[in-house]
Amino acid sequence: MAKTSTPLISGDKLNRAAQNILEVAGQLFAQGGYDGVSINEIASEAGVSKANIFHHFRSKEGLYLAALNKACSHSARVLEDKPIDSADDPSDRVRNFLSSHLEVLLERPLASRLIQRELLDGAEGNGKQLAEKVFADTFEKITEMVRDAQAQGAIKSTVDASLLAFLMVGANVFFFENRALLARLPGIDFAGSPAQYSETVFELLAHGFNGKG
Repeated sequence: MAKTSTPLISGDKLNRAAQNILEVAGQLFAQGGYDGVSINEIASEAGVSKANIFHHFRSKEGLYLAALNKACSHSARVLEDKPIDSADDPSDRVRNFLSSHLEVLLERPLASRLIQRELLDGAEGNGKQLAEKVFADTFEKITEMVRDAQAQGAIKSTVDASLLAFLMVGANVFFFENRALLARLPGIDFAGSPAQYSETVFELLAHGFNGKG
């Protein structure tokens, strides 16, 4: 998406008609990307006119940014609302956060995919900044938890905390993107159990393959 100065619109402040447009647009943008979806398609799917869309969002870029902002806000809010910090064991806090992050990806797949699309898009702009901020905030929280667990001897300290955090996030994204394929591979029994997958990934990354610190 091209760089734009179009201001973001809070989804909470929109009326019901605009909310419907935003919901439909988010679904279509997640499936086809910014360039793959036209205003005509959004208008047809939402049952409104193009003029109605432009009345609420002024431009296609404005509508896209509003849809992306809604997806990012949801992901950040759900992670913040989960009782991750309630565990006393620092390694449990990392484990809980990893599991919660995967849950967030799976709870609203279209919103998650919209964010992923923007992260992978080479173009710079407000949308890229939004998606990167959500990813960076999540990454920073996991890294801080890993460092805390390492300092207390709960997680092996021979591996850089930021690398462990990156591998954990990457493992979740891989599961999210390839869950359907995993279910078809022989010998895999964790495709239908995100919790089992998340727990195993944590154990491998936190403690290693051979069980030694």
